[in-house]
This record gives sequence, C-alpha cells and structure tokens, in this order.
Amino acid sequence: MVKVAAAQIEVLENVNKNLEKILTYIDKAKSKNVDIVCFPETCLNPIEEGKIDVSTHVKEIQNKCKEKEIYCIFGSYVPEGNKARNVTFLVDRSGKIIFEYDKVHLWISEKGKIIPGSTNKVINTDLGKVGIINCWDYAFPTFIQQLSRNGAKIIFAPSYLVGYKMNKEVLRKVPLVRAFENIAFYISCDAFTNETLSESYICHPLRILKKIEKKEGLIFANLDMDRIDSLRKHFDHLK
Repeated sequence: MVKVAAAQIEVLENVNKNLEKILTYIDKAKSKNVDIVCFPETCLNPIEEGKIDVSTHVKEIQNKCKEKEIYCIFGSYVPEGNKARNVTFLVDRSGKIIFEYDKVHLWISEKGKIIPGSTNKVINTDLGKVGIINCWDYAFPTFIQQLSRNGAKIIFAPSYLVGYKMNKEVLRKVPLVRAFENIAFYISCDAFTNETLSESYICHPLRILKKIEKKEGLIFANLDMDRIDSLRKHFDHLK
C-alpha cells in the first residue's frame, strides 16, 4: 500500500507565507503516515511576472522532507532570463529533488511569459512508478497516456484552475475519466483561492476515493498498487 495525500492549500502572492503553509502541511501529512503529499501548481510562487529567487525556499522544503522522511510534489514559477519556468518539483524522502517537470501545455495567460517544457517521463521511486502533469496538461489525454503506457501507476496533477466557471462540470469529471483511461490512480490537487475551482480529488480507476471542495485541507487515501496490474489485464485498453 502507498498512502498519498493532496494538500489543497490557500495560495497567496507572498512566497514566505506560502512556504510556511507548505511546511505545516508536510507535518500534517506525516502525522497521518502519508508516503507522498502533493501540493497545487505554483503554490510556492504563483506570480508569473515576479522575478523571485525561490532557491532558499525550495531548500527549506527539501530539508523538511528529509526530516519527516516523506515525498513531496510542489510547484513554483522560477525565473529564467527575462521569462520564467512553471516547474513542478518531486522531492524524495532523503530531501533530494529527483525530478523537475517544466509544464508543457501552457495556459492562455502564461504564453509569452513562461518557457514551455518539451518532454515528460515516468519517475521510478520506492513507492513504484509515478507520473506528474501540470494543470492544463489534463486536456491532452494522449500526452498523459504516454506516462501510463510507460508504467506509471499513480499520476499526480497539481493545478491552479482559473477561468473555470463555464466548464466547471467538465472539470469535475476529468479526474475520474483520466484515472479510468490510464488505469492508474489519479491525484488532482487544486489551489484554494477566490479565482480557482478549489476542488481536489484522489481517484481509483473506477471511483472517486476522496475529494475536497471550496476549503483548505488535506485528503488522503491508501492505494493498492497491485490492483492496477489486475485492472490493466482486465481492461487491456492501454495497449
């Protein structure tokens, strides 16, 4: 069993306050014996134009992961020349950054400001093979299936879902649909703000295990990784 958590936290335009919140929720996740906790997209620094050096803040998160022996997924805008990158970090139990994912599919407001990534990959961990996407990537199912076809059994999808009002019913269905079509556990973690959907989900391929709506908080679930193998043999559609 792997115990995962989604931390739907309030994201502010203040890096220090966001860092404090992230560290607090890592403590909360560890108190529930969570193996890996996922935070929202750009939860450390959500300011697209802000040329903020977050390297010391990232190091503090690494130190906390090492102290608590927990995996953590979190995101931030990171300066790159006169633009920025939208980066999602994966930190392991030892506090090492084992993967940095640059968002490939940029949202409308990011184009021209953010340098898009070009590739993604499956990450081998002691929890099993996992994949990470970022927000608007969810709209590209074949892009996500590259991860599940390469063995990812858990797909993490941090987000900052703005402009959601005309399609919120679709967004509510996406996590379970993506879980089923990939025959993988799918963890979506949105930011809690006045402008975001503020709904997060932990999905089994056939059902929603946990969800949180319109509030700050931590949801968690135990995932049976062996169950993914049997479901993939049964449905067989990833081939």
